[in-house]
Amino acid sequence: MVDRRIFADVLVEGLDDWVPIDQLIWAAQEGANGRSWKEFFAELLHFLLENDMIQIGELAAEGFSPWSGAADEVVRLVLDDLERLSWEPKLGSRAWIANTEAGNEVARSLIDG
Repeated sequence: MVDRRIFADVLVEGLDDWVPIDQLIWAAQEGANGRSWKEFFAELLHFLLENDMIQIGELAAEGFSPWSGAADEVVRLVLDDLERLSWEPKLGSRAWIANTEAGNEVARSLIDG
């Protein structure tokens, strides 16, 4: 089980707006605890998707457009995108994070908790 404190800031920020993938990268770097932060990032992303706390998608003219597919597929798409950018998403990552309703509930419990 992943410690909720690691991804708390991402979900709390997601209560108000879509969150750039950078935020989850920073959370993984901080929470890797001696492990490869890139591997931990993939694990963290998979955990959040699998537990229906977030969606990954792109920002378009009409707003957030979620990517379809199982958690494994979406993780692979994100990792491929980040590799393309040498893990410097400020250079133009397509991947953004949107909380699901379950993610919002977790975020609120983290604020209240």
